[in-house]
Amino acid sequence: MNKDLVLREYLAIERTKLANETTLLAYIRTGLYFVVAGSTLGHLIDTLFWKLTGVPLIAIGIFVMLMGILKYKRVRKHIEASRQNVGNSSEAFIKAVRGDFS
Repeated sequence: MNKDLVLREYLAIERTKLANETTLLAYIRTGLYFVVAGSTLGHLIDTLFWKLTGVPLIAIGIFVMLMGILKYKRVRKHIEASRQNVGNSSEAFIKAVRGDFS
């Protein structure tokens, strides 16, 4: 088996793991924006409308963060499962991916 190909597959999995972590951080950042907006609006603007609007914003922020964590864990499980296939590509599959049908 081509060791260069195995290294390329390994590095692709590492890039995918980093992209998954970046996505998790984006979900957390977005959730925190909602939580901060909800708590700020609820405390600074002293009207009933903004107090009632603040609570759903906080709930949405917590929901977004939880969904990001769940998605991160699900994708991480798939990435770890794909790690088992590194280096197991057949020569026919490699040629087909490269477009060499001879």
